[in-house]
Amino acid sequence: MDGHDRASFLLAAGGAALGMTLTGAGAAAAATAKRPKTPAQALARLKKGNLRYVRGDHEIIDTIKERRLDTAGGQQPYAIILTCADSRVPPELIFDEGLGALFVCRVAGNIIDPHVIGSIEYSIANFHSLLVMVLGHQHCGAVKDTIKLVEAGKKAPGSIQSIVDSIQPVVKANPRRGQGDAAYVDRVITANAQSVSKSIPQRSAIVRNAISHGKLMMVPAEYSLETGKVHLLRPAGNLRLVETSRLPGHDGFIPHLLT
Repeated sequence: MDGHDRASFLLAAGGAALGMTLTGAGAAAAATAKRPKTPAQALARLKKGNLRYVRGDHEIIDTIKERRLDTAGGQQPYAIILTCADSRVPPELIFDEGLGALFVCRVAGNIIDPHVIGSIEYSIANFHSLLVMVLGHQHCGAVKDTIKLVEAGKKAPGSIQSIVDSIQPVVKANPRRGQGDAAYVDRVITANAQSVSKSIPQRSAIVRNAISHGKLMMVPAEYSLETGKVHLLRPAGNLRLVETSRLPGHDGFIPHLLT
């Protein structure tokens, strides 16, 4: 290769590298620009991301470096995910989202306490997050162990009992009535996510106010460890339901306003 060819090759290679860098940066900027503007749009984005995850068709991985630089100076998470600390339930992967998109609170059994509620309120007040999803999951160990302890009349060691104390009312409100272990655990997992999604607005004026003004959506959901799918759940209690089956990419019901 002579000097002219070598120079041409290096120039072309450099141009290609620059193009790749600009493309990555552009994709990262586009991801930021497309931040949902309404709670319904936020839910639609989560559902689309989960579909990509289930298919193994990730989009966000290619822009991690650029997103790291973009978000170093600030964040604008459009959704809050309260889920279990279980190592098999990583929200950013489940919804194919990158840095700065999700405000994640994780605790065994996806339960709430003042610290968790305060964290949710912080994201709503500071980042105007549009949606709170309480995400339970299949084979939740916290729920399984709570059921065993409640039925045996025993206590958990150390501070683990505080987790049991939070889930125990759900277990007692949903007696087994002869149901087999697997089916009963599934029922309590669902009831727990529904109960927590109901309790958050009851215990937070900031959340209630955002919901009442149509700025926030509260969504209970459940994640399947086996399929990777996130299923929306019917909300419990005093939440008015909005039918979404006629909206693109939606099915079932989502809670919108407190009655």
